Amino acid sequence: MTQTATTVLKKSARRQIATCWLLLGLAIPAVARAQDTPPAPFNAAIAWASFTKLLGEDYAYFDRPGIEGETILAAFAPRAKAATTDKQFIDVLQLVAHNFVDPHFIVGPLDNDDWAVIPTSSDIFGVYADESFVVGEVRADSDASAKRVLPRMTIVRIDGKTPADAVAEIMGLPFASLDATRIAYGLNIALAGHRGQRRVIEMRDREGDHVFNLAPGVDQAKRDDAGRLLTVERHGPLGVIRINNSLGNNDLIAQFSTALATLADTSILLIDLRDTPSGGNTTVARGIMGHFVTHDVPYQMHVIPHEQRVYGPTRKFVEYVAPYGNYYPGKVYVAGGHWTGSMGEGLMVGFDAIGATTIGTDLAHLLGALSNETIDGSNAKIDIGTEELFTVTSLPRAAYRPKIYLQRAERWPYAIDPVLSAIPDWRIAIG
Repeated sequence: MTQTATTVLKKSARRQIATCWLLLGLAIPAVARAQDTPPAPFNAAIAWASFTKLLGEDYAYFDRPGIEGETILAAFAPRAKAATTDKQFIDVLQLVAHNFVDPHFIVGPLDNDDWAVIPTSSDIFGVYADESFVVGEVRADSDASAKRVLPRMTIVRIDGKTPADAVAEIMGLPFASLDATRIAYGLNIALAGHRGQRRVIEMRDREGDHVFNLAPGVDQAKRDDAGRLLTVERHGPLGVIRINNSLGNNDLIAQFSTALATLADTSILLIDLRDTPSGGNTTVARGIMGHFVTHDVPYQMHVIPHEQRVYGPTRKFVEYVAPYGNYYPGKVYVAGGHWTGSMGEGLMVGFDAIGATTIGTDLAHLLGALSNETIDGSNAKIDIGTEELFTVTSLPRAAYRPKIYLQRAERWPYAIDPVLSAIPDWRIAIG
């Protein structure tokens, strides 16, 4: 038996955590910022040419396995060029973004009728397999978990539509033309719903049919912003630091140091990144990892394709973490899952590189370092990844899996946290 004590560290100041964060420095994405300049005169032809040029030259993931950028653009070019208003044009660009299957690719400005941005505003992870739509995981401490949505439930309808019809609407293409990857991505956007609207999701399990009336997905992000940067727990010899979607807040550096000091007498440490969907910045990441190295260590690799595409030479560099603060000598585990995004994913691959043991399930797959861009002829704001990110062994970050892989990593609805129960050193220590 173990004794558990929980300590809470409060925010020293409230800071807005936007949908995504610039990987190389704190910045609110363009699509979430208030308008500070007059709208540009709209011209569909100019705007489409500017948009396609931006993607072709700067979007790091324009072409990748299963995604053909030129094919996607060709499918939507007629609709974009035929748009008579900037709002219509932006709506088409949002369809384009969905088809690239990249949560970092966002087109705004966003309004309450637009689809929610995932994973920040999602609380249900859906799976498409064997032509069925099923709940894979439910985000802990979310409205979906409070309403008792459970893994393995079959998804019957989303806001009155079949899942297939909802996916076709989100992708802007017939369902039959979509591959499994795009179907799964569209399903997860549909489950998150429209930004400012409640969701009614009908599901079925062995006990019968269930109707869940859920809060707007964007409310999840608001709750995260109003919460705590981190919490600290003890489970016998194991200390736990849970990061609460705050990797973009520089105050976390000092709070993490303080939290770690309270756990200096533990022999095992779990850093829980399962609630970091909005990413963050490398200043915070290095401020965390610095406690676990005694010398400079490489932790991730960057490739910037713009220079190669436009000029020819390849630009590539490796980023290092240096010692910072008090060193923690114990065994370190780092947990991640479907709501571990961007800099959370960077920390997973970084901790792996410096010798920690990662644990969890598939991560959120936010692609690249985020840049905020504009185009000519439209008031559209574009967020895209302009850098390819890799582990130090050259594995694409989106292909990374934790060393101890779990089918399900969320705490809900299990009596025992699946991550805690999978930590071998803790199980041995408590007998």
